[in-house]
This record gives sequence, C-alpha cells and structure tokens, in this order.
Amino acid sequence: MQNRLKPAKIYVISGPSGSGKTTLIKRLAKSRAIRKTITKITTVTTRLPRRGEHKGRDYFFVSEEEFSRRKNKGYFAEWQEVFGNYYGTPKKDLIKELKSGHDVLLCIDVKGALAIRKVFPKETVLIFIAAPDEETLKNRLHQRSTEHKHSLRRRLRVAKQEMAYRKKYDYCVVNHKVALAAKELKKIIEGERRKDEKT
Repeated sequence: MQNRLKPAKIYVISGPSGSGKTTLIKRLAKSRAIRKTITKITTVTTRLPRRGEHKGRDYFFVSEEEFSRRKNKGYFAEWQEVFGNYYGTPKKDLIKELKSGHDVLLCIDVKGALAIRKVFPKETVLIFIAAPDEETLKNRLHQRSTEHKHSLRRRLRVAKQEMAYRKKYDYCVVNHKVALAAKELKKIIEGERRKDEKT
C-alpha cells in the first residue's frame, strides 16, 4: 500500500522593512535539512531590483502592465500594493507544491499573509519577524542606501501599523541577533513538523 503524502504546510514570514526577514530566510536556506524539504515560492513584483538581488531567486521583476495582466487572469493567490509597488504570489506554483506534499515558504506582507490563511486555513503557519525596538529598526533602515528621509519616515509609520498584526500570527521571532533568530525560526518549523508526525 502506497504511503499517503504528509499534510503540506505554508510557512508565511512577514515583518516590517528593516526587521531582517530576508536575511533570516537566506540564513535558513543554508540549513541542508530545511533547503531539501521546503520550497520557496518566489514573489512577483513591479519594483526595481535592489543591489545584489537576482531575477527568479529573490523576485520575478515585471512591469506594472504585466502585473496587471496576470492579476486580471487570476494568476495570483494573493497580491498587495506596498509602498507604491505591487507584489503577488503565483497561485499555480503554490498549489503545485502543496499537491505534491511539499512544504512551501512565502515572504509576504501582513495583509497578504492573512489573505493566504483565508484561502489555506489548515496549511498556513504565520511567523512574524520583529526588530527588538523602534530605534534598531530606524538604524537598520538608515543603513540601506536606498532609503531617503521621506521614504524612511513612511516605512517607520507603516512598520508601526504592521506591528499591530503580530497578534494574528502563530509565532513572533524578535530578531536581535541574526544567528539566534534564525535558530528560533528553524525550531518553529521543526516543531510544526513534529506536530504533523503525531497526527
């Protein structure tokens, strides 16, 4: 008799700009056990690539016209506008991995995360990444060469709004030190998998 596929999970990671979520995901990907068993679904965005970002690995970069065309065709499982740019999760890629029994990882904003949970309530695990405090968040944003004073103020204002969503998440990881936060993130995923093994 063929073994049934284990229930697949969608690990959704969100957090304000400057919380370090992208850095943590890259650190997480260095774990062979995690890399082999979780597929990262690459987000489609209309924003321009930042230094060091690569198409297909970090994001799929498209024009607003192309994004709108895909949106109208139902291409996205969820999509949001963030700081004047659009971001969307490819529905086909997500469903394909879930049907294959593969866990998936999404790095999306808070509204997108809740939209995914609404569509996939049993599969979704929400993990919020927070900076230790507002001053640390401000310093991290200052260190980005892409941030101007107006943009910085706006991101800090939105960060405060996003923090209100953390209560809706299953877990919150405070990213004081990357190594410790990455270790905690890995433990959360391993703990969720142990739950599945018991069912």
